[in-house]
Amino acid sequence: MFSRLSGPQGAAMVQGARGFATSQQLKLRVRSVANIKKITSAMKMVAACKLRKSQEALERARSFAKINEFWPECNVETPGKYLTVAISGDKGLCGGVNSSIVRAARDHAFTYPEGSNAEMIVYGEKAKQGLERLFGHQMTKTSAEHGRLTPLEFNQTLEIADHMTNSGYDKMSIFFQLFRSMIAYDTTMHTFAGWDQTKDDMSWFSDYEMEGDSDCLQNLWEFRHAVGLHHYFAENDTSTLSSRMSAMDNSSKNAGEMIDKLTIILNRTRQAKITTELTEIISGAAAVEEQ
Repeated sequence: MFSRLSGPQGAAMVQGARGFATSQQLKLRVRSVANIKKITSAMKMVAACKLRKSQEALERARSFAKINEFWPECNVETPGKYLTVAISGDKGLCGGVNSSIVRAARDHAFTYPEGSNAEMIVYGEKAKQGLERLFGHQMTKTSAEHGRLTPLEFNQTLEIADHMTNSGYDKMSIFFQLFRSMIAYDTTMHTFAGWDQTKDDMSWFSDYEMEGDSDCLQNLWEFRHAVGLHHYFAENDTSTLSSRMSAMDNSSKNAGEMIDKLTIILNRTRQAKITTELTEIISGAAAVEEQ
């Protein structure tokens, strides 16, 4: 096989001709970049339309999430069972929203003592793809395609939170993106204590008179988790949409700049071709006159 390359034919195969792009290739390149710009511009408009509805849902979720203001979280010194919850989006093209959640959940899970009882619940396809290789044996529940439920109804959140509250954890850490502004979000971790640790100290409810069944506080504790999870979903969804809108805006601008540069190169190539043809015509005419 190698002997073929030693002859004249093999040398011709190895040596390649390298030159500038032709006008046809530049036109195809400009056309493909223009199509990409149309797609990114459309994705930006879709994200902007969804973002307004998401912000309205976030405002409603934040008002209910104030339940955590009068329910202080107890500190769990030596938890027996850890639970990590990661909330991400289902699609990409939104900057570092999903990757930062994956890194934060991964680094936190590595801090657990070796041999500890640890489980993981993942909401969102991107977090599942980023964590299942290292923590696939710890994942007890994964859920995706929440974007189809826009906005996410509280009834669906109750079903999702039911598995979380019934898992029997002692300490739970939830990771999500906290929406700050159109261009800013923070990767946030909230910690919750299990019911067995919480029920031992209910001193902050001494000023209230409880009515109803004996498990009313446990029902309130479960409702608090569902409200918090609904709030975290809204925060993460709004952060994802705002980041996608910014990313698609930057992509559209970059595509426009690339089209301008390619157009300049195309014009120069066309002018060089015309100049070459004129030179050949003039040289041919001069040769005819000399004869």
